[in-house]
Amino acid sequence: MNEALLNGPSVQQALLRVRESRALSHSTVAQYLPELSATGQGQYSRAVENGSLPTAGGGTEREQMTGSYGGSVSWEIPLFSRIEAAFIGSRANTRGAVADVRAAQVTLAADVAQAYVDLRAAQASRAALERSVETADELSRILDISFNAGITSEADAADARRLAEATRARLPGLVIEERRAENVLAVLRGLAPGTETPETRAVLDAEGRPVPFMQLTQAPAAPADLIRLRPDVARAEAQAIVAAAGVSNARTDLLPRLNLTGSILTTDALIGDPLNVGGTFASGTPLISIPLFDWGARLARVRERDAQFDQALVQYRQVVTQAVAEASNALVALDQGRLRLESARRAETAAETTARGSRAAYGAGIQSLTDRLRSEQQLIDANLTRIDAEAQSARAAIATYRAFGGGPSFETPLREVPSQ
Repeated sequence: MNEALLNGPSVQQALLRVRESRALSHSTVAQYLPELSATGQGQYSRAVENGSLPTAGGGTEREQMTGSYGGSVSWEIPLFSRIEAAFIGSRANTRGAVADVRAAQVTLAADVAQAYVDLRAAQASRAALERSVETADELSRILDISFNAGITSEADAADARRLAEATRARLPGLVIEERRAENVLAVLRGLAPGTETPETRAVLDAEGRPVPFMQLTQAPAAPADLIRLRPDVARAEAQAIVAAAGVSNARTDLLPRLNLTGSILTTDALIGDPLNVGGTFASGTPLISIPLFDWGARLARVRERDAQFDQALVQYRQVVTQAVAEASNALVALDQGRLRLESARRAETAAETTARGSRAAYGAGIQSLTDRLRSEQQLIDANLTRIDAEAQSARAAIATYRAFGGGPSFETPLREVPSQ
């Protein structure tokens, strides 16, 4: 699981989007901060064709060079809460990206758990089915001998062969499912299928591993808890806040802007003694711009942002409603899966009791081998039913984990993906 969370491509992409969102947030807020720049320039003049250049002392000379340097500052004062709206919108955008990371982590963890459950269920079912094939083959052999001896009918012998071959035909599907689950686990961990380490390969190929059973009987049922836990709800909320900030920005564009600019410039003579050179000059300019008439473009932009905000609210309500429905369905499936698993285990216990009695009766000579093999087949069928019920119960627990956004215990910290 940790390997998947560290190397999974979906989580890495989500982390990169967080880094992109944070950079965008910084640039959005920084546009309302003062801008300071340094300037420097030089000018060279030379008289040709017997000309001359005047000097500050009243004389003339053939060449002159001046240099100037200084700094300038420009600042748009963020009136009417412009910077507050930009800060709230950029922070909400980052929150949405962080929610995407959590969603990717929850999805990846659930997918890994699902693939592992599928792998163990396929392995356990294949082992039980192989035992069933052996029993069916033995029963078919006995009925063939009985038919040849004239004890049983040809139809009974043929039905036994049909049962054996039908059971054997189910094995390839389980082998395919087992390989598919292994490949899914590799891809989710950022590996090419078949490139696992020998240690990992030994764990995956281990026989007799039980189907994981996830005892998940407590989950928040209140909508407030659901809103707090689900990443898609947090993402929709962040998008609504970003849309609200867009409305605020569009409305402030209808109001005046105040810009302050200033500069300090120093000039020196580098060659010669040119006129009007030498000294330091400072200047400052306030600029007020008021939108008067732009054919309604600003008002149209406000209406556009209002419509986008209304859409974000509708989307937010839809996400919350869908989240509540998914959580309710998951809890129902979880509870019913628990009941189904309990029944399957009781049926398996009863089948084991029947099989033990049949073995004892066969050993005492009061029951035929055919009846004993049939009881063994019933036990194997009960085993398969229990394995399937365990897998379904685990899948219901994983679905509940998804529905509640990983739960409050899912606290995997964010990490930055290094730049390439």
